[in-house]
Amino acid sequence: MEEKTKKKRVQKRAVRKKAKAVEPVSVAAVPEVKAEKVKADTKKPRKSSKAKSAANTPKLIVHLPTYEQVQLRAYFISERRRKLGLPGDESHDWLTAEQELRAELSV
Repeated sequence: MEEKTKKKRVQKRAVRKKAKAVEPVSVAAVPEVKAEKVKADTKKPRKSSKAKSAANTPKLIVHLPTYEQVQLRAYFISERRRKLGLPGDESHDWLTAEQELRAELSV
């Protein structure tokens, strides 16, 4: 089976090489594209990396718990509740888990 996959890979490479060799490239078009890029680059003012990073950072970062985190925390809350014989239900466990995780992530 490994020999078949090797043969397929070799065949794919050969097809790619042929496709690259067959593609016509116009020589006249290449210098025009380069000239346009140079002109476009000279017109744009360059910004410092500090200015970019300061503009992209949000001022307030809010961390929300993922579904899996809440699910796991709710499971352990329900296990503790059942072990101690406390009143409550699944929805209360879920809401408690969300509140606890939000409090932990905001710190």
